[in-house]
Parts: sequence; C-alpha cells; structure tokens
Amino acid sequence: MRSTIVNRSFARLAAVLLLSALAWAQVPGDDKVLIGDFAWEQALLKERADKDAEFKTSTTSPMAGRERLTIVGTAAPFHVIRDGRVADPAGAGPEFAVMLKDGKWYWSSASGVACRRDGQPVAQESEALAQGDLFTAGRLTLGAYPGPDTLALIVFDPERPQVVRFEHLLYYPPARRYAVQAKLERFPEMKPLKVTTTRKLEKTFYRYGKLRFRLDGKDLELTALKTSLEGPDAKYLFVPFKDDTNGKETYEVGRFIDLEDPEGSEVMLDFNRCYNPLCNYSPAYNCPLPPLENFLEIEIRAGEKTYPH
Repeated sequence: MRSTIVNRSFARLAAVLLLSALAWAQVPGDDKVLIGDFAWEQALLKERADKDAEFKTSTTSPMAGRERLTIVGTAAPFHVIRDGRVADPAGAGPEFAVMLKDGKWYWSSASGVACRRDGQPVAQESEALAQGDLFTAGRLTLGAYPGPDTLALIVFDPERPQVVRFEHLLYYPPARRYAVQAKLERFPEMKPLKVTTTRKLEKTFYRYGKLRFRLDGKDLELTALKTSLEGPDAKYLFVPFKDDTNGKETYEVGRFIDLEDPEGSEVMLDFNRCYNPLCNYSPAYNCPLPPLENFLEIEIRAGEKTYPH
C-alpha cells in the first residue's frame, strides 16, 4: 500500500513538473509566441547576448565603422581606394579602383583585394556592384552601397578604438508590460514616404498601416513602414519612433522596431526589442529619422539605451 501511495505521489509530482515545464515552453513552430514570462525573458536575454557578441567580433560590426566615403561618379572616370580612403594611384598597400559606367559601378584590383557578395566572388570590371557587397583590403572591410550617380563605401576597421573597448550595449531590464498586443490596420494603398536622414538626405519608405495599441492607460498608435515592396525585406515592417526618454536615457534621434508582417490584424509590439539606429555607434551611417506621426508622448522605458554609457 505504501509503495502504491509513493508511486502515486511521484506520478502527481511528475505531472506538476511537466505542466510547469509546458507553461514556460515555447510554442512549437512559432518563435514569436511564448507562454510564460520566464521563457520570454530568457529568449530576450539571449538575443541581447548574441548582439553583443556580434558587435564585438564581426568584421562589419557597427562599432568598427570608421568612416563613410561618398564617391561622385562624374568627378573622374575612376577612383583609387587605398587604406580605406580615396587616394592617388601611386603608393603601396592593398588598393582597388571603382568606376561608373552606364549608371552602374564596377571595380578592379591592383593588389590584394577581394570583393564578395553573400560569400561569392564579384567579378572585376564585368559584374556591377550591388548593395552590401564587401571588399576585403588588408585589415579593412568596406561595404558598398551604389547609387545611380554616387557610391558610398563604409570602412570597417577592427582596430577602431570603439570596437576594441566595446564590452556590451546597455538595456532596460526586461519588462513584460511593454510587450503589448497591437491591431494592424492596413492602408488601402502603400504610398511612398520621403523620410529625412541624419545626413540631411532622404530615404524612401512605404506607408503600410497603422498599429493601434494601449499602454499605461493611453490609446496610442504608430505608423508601420516597409523599406521595400519586393524581395526578402518586403515581409517585414519597420517602425521608427520617438518617445519621452529620447535625449535622456535613450538615443536622441529615436529608436526602431522590426516586425514580421502578420497574416491577420493582430501583432505583438514588443518595445523590449527596440534598438538604436546604427548612427548611434558610428558617424559612418546614414539613418532615417522617425516621422512626426510616430512621436509618442509617453516614456517607453524598455529596449536599448543610448551608447556609450
């Protein structure tokens, strides 16, 4: 009899532990929905740790962004890049040339330089450069961002003091109340929106819909944008915003949130996952400014704080 009672007790305990485990588990097949604060918090902390590791070790870490070169195609038939700077053809060290032909940019190497796209070589002089192509020149990595008349090159230097000293970013503690359910009301048509950038230029986005939610007893809304209507980026929503913490605990320009475009009208808007524009870490970047319609008159004490700290 005692054995039967003990077995039943163990069975009940096992059932309780199993239900507890399920209560903290991630829903299979869905990496956005978590049951229980523990699993949600652990996933968030892991994302932050992974981002810190990438910022410290990646060859294209934002912390390694030394400078931005903007080359105007009409100024000369070609430009020589050496040591991450536009230079005269004479001199020693890894160098390469870029040139504009028929509205497209091409490259050729004098010595010790490689250019790759998604890990594959980009042919010299015959294959046009595309957004995000990477040059390797000595210790430097240069990211290419071609336009019809100009070519921007972001120079990444692993010896930049900011990346050498970097330890971690700074965040607010995880707060579940800042993960809110929002209703997405899509606009009848996606009209282009010109957004001013930190370099006083313009970037084009597309107004996709209105996110309506309630936080701290207030009914709030943000406009969700799309960076592109085609390709991989088309399935994501981009939500730049400002709030009353900007310029104090958080970056003065504002912060961003990325969301997957949901199939229905409900979406989780988790401000714990909002992040800083890259221009917070390096002057090499050109970042969009949140539009006026995305200014929140409330403190969002969640997500990433300003850097350095």
